[in-house]
Amino acid sequence: MEPDLEGMPLSRLLAVAGHVVAMRWQRLMGSHGLTPHGLAVLAYLVQGSALTQRELARRCGVAPSTLNHTVDHLERSGWIERLRDVADRRLVRLALTESGHRQLAEVQRAVGEQMEPMLDHLASSDEAAVRGFLMETVTRFQEQEPGAVLGYPGAPARPPRT
Repeated sequence: MEPDLEGMPLSRLLAVAGHVVAMRWQRLMGSHGLTPHGLAVLAYLVQGSALTQRELARRCGVAPSTLNHTVDHLERSGWIERLRDVADRRLVRLALTESGHRQLAEVQRAVGEQMEPMLDHLASSDEAAVRGFLMETVTRFQEQEPGAVLGYPGAPARPPRT
């Protein structure tokens, strides 16, 4: 039985839409050997500064132990490296490798080719309103449950449609 999308309360419809998009997003990330957390780590590290796992976890909105498996996988894949902090040898910082830069660029290209076209039904005149609604919704829910949203910096802005 198909769900009655028209009759759903808006909050449920938003949850369903988020779930459907998240499933597609996870399949795309998986086809590139990544998880959403792994992509977030690469995206934070591409900004230039090497970060500790604790700093990355805080930015991603997860516990440091949650990132252990992800960081290990990214290192084994050659996309990040662990570096001793020069000022404090007790600290280990994570940095993006050249291979990691290439991997992130490839994933961002795939997102542009496979995810963004799924949104082409949105009229460009409505995009600002939808974006504003979603941003405010995320902000409100995040205020009620801090750290509940996975951070993902560095995503290239979608070019405006003409």
